[in-house]
Amino acid sequence: MAAAHLGVTVPKSVTGTRSVVQSIDKIVIEEAGDAELPADYSWYETMIILRPNMNEEQRDVELAKFEAFLKNQNAMHIKASVRGRQRLAYPIKRFIEGIYVLYTYAGLPGTSQLVQKNLSSPEAGSELNVLRHMTFRV
Repeated sequence: MAAAHLGVTVPKSVTGTRSVVQSIDKIVIEEAGDAELPADYSWYETMIILRPNMNEEQRDVELAKFEAFLKNQNAMHIKASVRGRQRLAYPIKRFIEGIYVLYTYAGLPGTSQLVQKNLSSPEAGSELNVLRHMTFRV
């Protein structure tokens, strides 16, 4: 049942759902970095949507600030994936497109709250660059 909502086909030979869930968790961890973590650390994903009219230099500056923040919070195995320009479901700050960036990292339990606080109240001058953000524990 847990695998059905993830789009995973479960063979009939699997008798219990526990092994399926464990294998799905293993797949997620392998995709996140395939690394051993200290006991207190968890995997997180943060999706950031940036203004579509930013040039590459501005985008790189914003991403470098966020990566520096993560490193200051003792995050490990930081991976950034720029997904590119995509159409938004609804206009945000009068933009109908945004540049999607996905961060995958390992952090302490309080890291996600600090990330949300940092992205919600950015420094002066960058408040218009981040249209939306969301952090999930993987």
